[in-house]
Amino acid sequence: MDKYEYVENIIAESSTTFHKAFSMIEDENKRKAVYTIYAFCRIADDAVDIDEDIKKIEELEEKIAKTFAGDVPKEPLFEALYETIMRYPSDKEPYLKLLEGLRDDYEKKPIETEKDLDEYAYKVAGTVGIMLIPVLASKSHKEKPKEMRKVGIELGKAMQLTNILRDVKDDLQKQRVYFPEEVLGQFKIRIKTLITGTVTPEYQSLVEHYIDKAKKKYKVFYENLELFDKDAVFATYAAAKFYEAILEEIRRGGYSNITRRHYVGKFRKWRLLKKIKKDLKKRGLLT
Repeated sequence: MDKYEYVENIIAESSTTFHKAFSMIEDENKRKAVYTIYAFCRIADDAVDIDEDIKKIEELEEKIAKTFAGDVPKEPLFEALYETIMRYPSDKEPYLKLLEGLRDDYEKKPIETEKDLDEYAYKVAGTVGIMLIPVLASKSHKEKPKEMRKVGIELGKAMQLTNILRDVKDDLQKQRVYFPEEVLGQFKIRIKTLITGTVTPEYQSLVEHYIDKAKKKYKVFYENLELFDKDAVFATYAAAKFYEAILEEIRRGGYSNITRRHYVGKFRKWRLLKKIKKDLKKRGLLT
């Protein structure tokens, strides 16, 4: 199997949302680069989330270091990743920081404060935004590196907060709670109440608190769409809008994310695509 077929298969099997969005990138090299970065992140996440094997994280740390040093492991993922970082120059820092965040997950490092949650979201998702910016905003990345870094981080964090809200039930089953202890206290919510799956007014308020935080971070990205490459803006905007729509599904479902996982259906995505095209045309970003 070709190395790029390998990485595309990973994103196609793991996330229909991201695959649908990023398959719309016009430039083939950009498309391959996104698939490659996603594949690395997915393999790393699965090492902890599914395999619960810290040795795999350690191996990935070693292979990333070798790849960035030019001593590329003879594996499809790292061969594709090396070509990606040669075509779209970046550094290894966000890759290693992502693995550090996943190590925190493996060790079940407690999230006690909003600052702890923000740091965690940076490590496991803001870093992914940093990885993707050189690909999706190649010109602005060179001209405004600090500004684009912030945009990438905020989009990554927005998506991670969305993940946390979507996966409450699954995480509880793994005895993991990503809502900070201090915030649970502020909203007068006990872990035992979460485990029962009871949707209380206090729980609804908690979810709204994080929906609001996520939406503010999505807004940072939306306000900077003009800085993304013209051949990637549609796909990137679609990916963000598809993901943000999960938040509305949680609201529509009466905040039942505590008992089930919400997702955006095909018809809803089709309707979103129509609106996305209209929005981008209005802003002069799509002809």
